[in-house]
Amino acid sequence: MYIALLVYFMFFGFGRPQRLVEVREFRYSFEFISIPLWLPNHFSIDIIKLWIFSLGNLLAFVPFGILVPMVFEKHIKSYFQFIFLFVFFILCLEILQMVTYLGSFDLTDIVINTMGATIGFCSYRVSVRMNTSSKYFVTMGLSILGFSVLMFLIAWVFNSTITPYLLKTLTID
Repeated sequence: MYIALLVYFMFFGFGRPQRLVEVREFRYSFEFISIPLWLPNHFSIDIIKLWIFSLGNLLAFVPFGILVPMVFEKHIKSYFQFIFLFVFFILCLEILQMVTYLGSFDLTDIVINTMGATIGFCSYRVSVRMNTSSKYFVTMGLSILGFSVLMFLIAWVFNSTITPYLLKTLTID
């Protein structure tokens, strides 16, 4: 069910098939300068849309980070095995979006999706150590919240330290 919803939103949701008629070119972005996970200083419709879209990209892959190590417990023993599999998976989906004209290949999306999968993976690893189901679900919820806050903090640090350097070095306006 989760995979079906993921495929729907990545390829068919948000009016993508209607845009297929209008756009017949590969769309891609290899530009990665900032992580668009921040709390807005001011609100406008465009800023709220971008923020919700970025938050959706993050949260959409939290279940992936939980389900994959749960289902493939014998095969995925480390974070590095998991993240290798995930990056391969998301690269395939992003390329497929681009070549079918139902989306674009976007490096920033890959980073945010990977952060979401990491939240799920870490939350699963923390909560699987609980010995009762009530502790398991409480720990899962709290760890998802905690790791999400951590990812926002990482994005804030990246955006306030590395992004200005990249903008200055690459002279991007």
